Amino acid sequence: MAPSFEGRTFVNGGMLRKFNGQNVSIFLRIEEEAGTNLVGMSTDKQKIRVKLHDSTGGRSGSWVEIIGKPMGSDVIDAKESILFAEDDPELDEDAYNMMVEFLNNCKELYRSG
Repeated sequence: MAPSFEGRTFVNGGMLRKFNGQNVSIFLRIEEEAGTNLVGMSTDKQKIRVKLHDSTGGRSGSWVEIIGKPMGSDVIDAKESILFAEDDPELDEDAYNMMVEFLNNCKELYRSG
């Protein structure tokens, strides 16, 4: 039997405090990483600190998806991190911000299809 998928909400930095203690997914550009501590910039230019279980191995400027639970407005306790290949196309930050606003403000339309 396949492991069950734990749902999460896609957010940007400005939304973290609304989802305190809930599972979220956020995209960050790595600023610095020291062991299991990461500092990244969100798509809406918020500085976010992440408590990792394992190092991402990413370099400064790389994009990483962090899945975890916010603890306040600028800290996430990460369950998982997904590092994007450095040769991937640049992330469209404005499009991502529009997507998370739509998904979080139009939930009924999104869930009903």
